[in-house]
Amino acid sequence: MPANKKFLFHSPWARTSKIVAAILGGFLATASMHVALAYLFGIEVVLMTALYSAFIMWPLFMLMVYWIEKPWISWAILMGIFLVSSVGIYFGKMAIG
Repeated sequence: MPANKKFLFHSPWARTSKIVAAILGGFLATASMHVALAYLFGIEVVLMTALYSAFIMWPLFMLMVYWIEKPWISWAILMGIFLVSSVGIYFGKMAIG
């Protein structure tokens, strides 16, 4: 049974943006969140947890991208997570150094 046309993307840019957001944006959000947590709780604690939680969080971020209808909203959420984590990394380095 073919797919319903109203649920398919009409623009190749929207499809490409969703794919890139799912793979690259999801990875950046996951990695930056784990690094920020490493500054907060200590690298020894987060490193062992990150081995497992990264493989759970990244696919969840990928699914989130496809649950949201508009690609720019997905990008905004993922880059918001990335920016908040980056600010946490910056202040974590300031506190340590």
